[in-house]
Amino acid sequence: MSKPLQFAIVGIPLSRPEIVEFLVPPQPKSRGSSVTMVGQRPSAAAEANWIKRLQETAVPTITDLLHIDNPHGHLVERTTDRLVPVEFLAEPDFLTRPLGGWIANYFGVIGFAPPLANGDPLLDRAEILHDFGEQIHFFGADPQQVASRLEAETGLTVAETAETFCRLHAIRQQKLGQLPTLPARMAYVDALYAEIRSERCFTTGNQPPLPATFLIDELMGQMVELELQRRTAVADHNFAISDDIAGWQEKHRQESGLQLLLKGEYIVGRHRRSTILIAPELRLVIKQPAPEPFHEIELGAKMVNGRPENWPYMTGTGELVTARGRLRLILEEDLVPRISRAFGYNTQFSSLLGLTLEPFVRGSTVMEAAWRDADILTPALYEEILLHQLVCEQLGIENGDWHAANFIIRQPDEAIVHVDWGAARPLEAHEFTPEGQQTRLHQVRNIAFSFKHAPLVARIEQLHDELTRDEGRMTILQTKAQQFSSQT
Repeated sequence: MSKPLQFAIVGIPLSRPEIVEFLVPPQPKSRGSSVTMVGQRPSAAAEANWIKRLQETAVPTITDLLHIDNPHGHLVERTTDRLVPVEFLAEPDFLTRPLGGWIANYFGVIGFAPPLANGDPLLDRAEILHDFGEQIHFFGADPQQVASRLEAETGLTVAETAETFCRLHAIRQQKLGQLPTLPARMAYVDALYAEIRSERCFTTGNQPPLPATFLIDELMGQMVELELQRRTAVADHNFAISDDIAGWQEKHRQESGLQLLLKGEYIVGRHRRSTILIAPELRLVIKQPAPEPFHEIELGAKMVNGRPENWPYMTGTGELVTARGRLRLILEEDLVPRISRAFGYNTQFSSLLGLTLEPFVRGSTVMEAAWRDADILTPALYEEILLHQLVCEQLGIENGDWHAANFIIRQPDEAIVHVDWGAARPLEAHEFTPEGQQTRLHQVRNIAFSFKHAPLVARIEQLHDELTRDEGRMTILQTKAQQFSSQT
């Protein structure tokens, strides 16, 4: 009789030589130990069981709608040599390069048959940061919050919402069949996108259109599945399949701009989990947080072989936060909504689906623009970047993720728009000190390291130092920040 799986939050120091040697170069035949991961989306089996529950319940409740939120329905198998997508490992120093003190460390919830250390190079060096036992403890949706927002978010009652999920699942089954083929899944995504774009949304003679947000969530889920198939095919050297999917993805990107960005792994300092669907024709960017524990990162937590390593540490209860749980916090804390209002964005939030829907911003990122022409890094541009931190300070918010790819130079007005507030958190009372304020101000210069190019790093650091030492310019920016924050 096999042992029941044990679940734990673990950290794995990916930069250590023995781990690098095991992972690089990646091999087409897997050679790592099998572990259970918490995937971004529920499995097909979990969704089928959930739909069956909704169909068989005479009077469904909010709890029935949210039954799918349990992370045990997200579990997938993966071997340790595939924890890091092999395409990342094509960069010679992906696992070893320091980025402003950020050293690669894998972080997440895994399920394993004890003991954890079993001769596998990664698991032997993994550290259990929080032990769950046989059941993952998680922070999910708040039924009362979802109930209070359901009609405004969907225009539906609880019963109508359950019926809508069942109807959409039936459409999926009709399009995909019992054993979905690759062409069938691609054709289904094409059909979903066409229905959303045309605003028909599967209207029939006797059935109203499905809510667009439900179809957008389904579109995201199917595109995630295709991307995971592509990554597996690349790792297995099955290039016929990976090229087929990549070609289909590129066709969408070229024709409509539709593009999925899947960050399915959390590699500290390199890659934080989330899913983003960019849909220019729909004028939307749709984001779904990934299941991720309550945590912070301690830089230089350990010295190993003369090198500092950053390690995660648990905060609060250390529970795993689901996508709906993250939206619950976003709405409870009212941080991102306040930022949205301060800067005049029209961001929408779905507590039911765990989605954020932001207006699509047309333009190049500061990262892209600076790589094309370093002269765009002017004092005026950097003032606009730093202004975002000053507004956050006024609102009592810390944004811990300053990155050049998160700022877009909007066209045609060339306004600087920050498009990723996923790392925002409320400041605690003890943090409102002059020292804390200065620390947060100087965190903005971390965008320099995102360029990974010495001349651009030096330019950002120069702009930051010149601005923060100029009392006159800083006073003008502080006044401007107060004006923005007053609009919340």
